[in-house]
Amino acid sequence: MAREDIVSQIETFLKEMKAPKLGKVQRDPIDPNELPKTAFPAVFLETTDEDIEDVSLDSLRRGEMLVNVIAVIGGKDRDRQRNILVDAVEKKLLADRTVNNTATHIALTGVESVQLGESAPYASIRMVFNVKHHYKLT
Repeated sequence: MAREDIVSQIETFLKEMKAPKLGKVQRDPIDPNELPKTAFPAVFLETTDEDIEDVSLDSLRRGEMLVNVIAVIGGKDRDRQRNILVDAVEKKLLADRTVNNTATHIALTGVESVQLGESAPYASIRMVFNVKHHYKLT
């Protein structure tokens, strides 16, 4: 459950954000055309690649996974909004580098623009977090 616990905790942290307040946080991709204006900025999470290695013979393993936080901004001044959002998400998630004791370390390793279908009047950004953790096979 280590992977799911980590991503669930990241989701909780993002839902707790106050400035900027996220209108929607979910685990499934977002279609901005289906959202009301009050749902922006909207964020979805997806776990992507993971490298895993054995740490000991008694089923202890170490994983290093990537968690994408994809944000969709609506309205005017989208570039400024994206920059403010990236800074706020980074600050929120790195305030607890152990992700509430579910991981050993989290770090923002990349930020890139993404286009989700027809972009105007939306802008989107992908923040890639590298999360290191240990778990036992049971």
